[in-house]
Amino acid sequence: MGLLKTLNGQSLFIDTAPFIYFVERKPVYVDVLRPVFHAIDAGQLYAVTSMITYSETLVIPCREENWDLVETYETLLLETPDLTIAPFDLKLAKRTAEVRAKYGVKTPDAIQWVTAIRYGVKFFLTNDRGFKRLPGPQVVLIEDYV
Repeated sequence: MGLLKTLNGQSLFIDTAPFIYFVERKPVYVDVLRPVFHAIDAGQLYAVTSMITYSETLVIPCREENWDLVETYETLLLETPDLTIAPFDLKLAKRTAEVRAKYGVKTPDAIQWVTAIRYGVKFFLTNDRGFKRLPGPQVVLIEDYV
């Protein structure tokens, strides 16, 4: 079964890696992700990510002064109608601390997770198996569809 079929039109949170795989056309994953991003762009699938993703996707392009790649990420992240970049606020900060304390995850991962929970998504798209131990959205690993 393909990734898009698994998601079945349900809302999802997208972790940082899937954006990098798609935008930078990582050979192993881009073909798996293309239908997902096309469905979001067509308004057939609603997705959320966080400010962490925005920041993380821009690190290497900024380091390499690849402003075209920065612009590509910003266009995708900021201008796709059915993709929300969730803001980080005090309630999320507190919940992040609680998740870190209880599950021992790193701050960026905790922010991603609590953002997904806040938005009530059904799926959490990532390639990080560490999220599987957290309660909440169903973790979908891209590598399972390669």
